[in-house]
Amino acid sequence: MPDTEHSGDTTVNQVETIVTTVVVEQQVPTLVALDSLINENLKLASASQSSGWGFAHGLLVGQLSVVAVLAFFIKFFIFGNSSMARPLMVAPLINRKPAGVYKKGRAKSFSEVEDYDSETSSTQILDKTYYDVKTHQSESLDWFNVLVAQSIAQFRYEALNNDNIYHSLSDALSSSNLPDYLDKITITEINIGDDFPIFSNCRIKHSPNNSNRLEAKIDVDVADTLTLGIETQLLLNQPKPFTAVLPVQLSVSIVRFSACLTVSLISTADEEFQSSIKCVEDSENAIGDYEDDDDEFGGGAALMFSFSPDFRLEFEVKSLIGARSKLENVPLIGNLIEEKLKSWFLERCVEPRFQLIELPSMWPRKKNTRKPVDSESETAVDSN
Repeated sequence: MPDTEHSGDTTVNQVETIVTTVVVEQQVPTLVALDSLINENLKLASASQSSGWGFAHGLLVGQLSVVAVLAFFIKFFIFGNSSMARPLMVAPLINRKPAGVYKKGRAKSFSEVEDYDSETSSTQILDKTYYDVKTHQSESLDWFNVLVAQSIAQFRYEALNNDNIYHSLSDALSSSNLPDYLDKITITEINIGDDFPIFSNCRIKHSPNNSNRLEAKIDVDVADTLTLGIETQLLLNQPKPFTAVLPVQLSVSIVRFSACLTVSLISTADEEFQSSIKCVEDSENAIGDYEDDDDEFGGGAALMFSFSPDFRLEFEVKSLIGARSKLENVPLIGNLIEEKLKSWFLERCVEPRFQLIELPSMWPRKKNTRKPVDSESETAVDSN
């Protein structure tokens, strides 16, 4: 009991001391000290509340900003504005006439379609391919020379191994109508050469006959020896058949050819082409030299080529006439043969005449599809 009283007295004394201190020191500094303590407690409470509210506010604002940016991007960059995009898409289709449009349900033939503007087409081709016919430099065509050389090499290989060219020429000479004074012609020599033509200085120009048509002018140079040797007999049938026989041996070689080759793609339905074909047929019918090859061109594409009149064609003619007393390399015979060959070339391939090769359709077809043969499949077939 005394201990209890002693502890109670101590507590009372402490309270009295604190109260006394507060009462005694009831001045501004003590009151300020108490106010600062209270303010610190209040500030800690308010700071914790404001920091929690600031984090939630920032998170909410950030999420809303991301949603707004995504909505803006999807609306203006993905979907776009239909009221602004529609005139940009429709206007070109209304103001521009398509070159070739097929609409289902319209039975309109090709002849009923509006005329094809070749002038506009050639101009657009030059613009879109960045080719200026006046300033563009000529091309060497080295890659084309390689392709042509490969084709010629393959042709020579087949001709030499299978004797295709020999049999073809023999059949052509035997089936031709020979005059009565000429005996059967036999081929004695064939040389298909070992060199290749060189194409160079290619340039695109407007055709002088039709400014709306483009054509390629290419310089061609062939320095090779192509030889054909034959032998026959001249028959003297007067006063009776086979009164006398004169053996003749000829060898004609082309040693040099150079010219400017003109190549262009045309449509066989063009009026210009049809009129030129009719003029050629009329002129050949007038002189009785028309060759009916049964070539009827439709309305497809064709490759037209011709050579310039200033071409260079050199021959080497060797002749041997007679049985016992032989005449060798008679100049008159060489000049006559050279003149005939040049005349044949002029009438067929030199401007204004031209040769025409009809091109096949460029659309892919099932019958033209090929597949490389696998070695394993070949082995399986051979084993079976």
